[in-house]
Amino acid sequence: MSTIAALRCRDGAVVAGDRLVVRDGRVESRNRRHVLDVASDVGAAAVGRDVTRFADRLTGELRTYRFERETVSLEALERVASDVVRDTGVEALVAARDADGRAALRAVSADGSTLSDSPMAFGSGTPFVLGALEAVDAASTSLPAAETFVREAFDSAAERDPGTGSEVDVWTLADGSEDATDGAGSDADSSDL
Repeated sequence: MSTIAALRCRDGAVVAGDRLVVRDGRVESRNRRHVLDVASDVGAAAVGRDVTRFADRLTGELRTYRFERETVSLEALERVASDVVRDTGVEALVAARDADGRAALRAVSADGSTLSDSPMAFGSGTPFVLGALEAVDAASTSLPAAETFVREAFDSAAERDPGTGSEVDVWTLADGSEDATDGAGSDADSSDL
């Protein structure tokens, strides 16, 4: 199984996922994206058997929501993601801005329950990624430095976990009204999920 992780830092949030897919002890893909750039201000990552269906449903439902209400609030994203996760059986991490304009994260378990503790991770490399990220003083770490720490955590996990790959996509969301950015060398979008 792949690994996804998210970290809230001083001035934003980072969502990341590796590209490896291992099922029944065999590598199915080394290039499957698990990070989804839903919009400039909404991102997600998912692991499980039906990541593509999750990506399609989440993107479609949020597009409809945005058409009707213009912006997607963190609470709306959490509700929609929870419903989609329950229907698709994946586990997901989602990011959007809260009412104060700060980047916020939610972990959505396969049963639809949510948590907001940072750092957060799902997948086979979870203990390794979380171990590395919990050592970071995230409250004083800038967004670019947090992205570097997350990439290093995935490198560490890839060395220890055969289900976590070394190719990682990263999506970031800065506090305020700035648009999110894909990390260096990443092209996180739903067409590759």
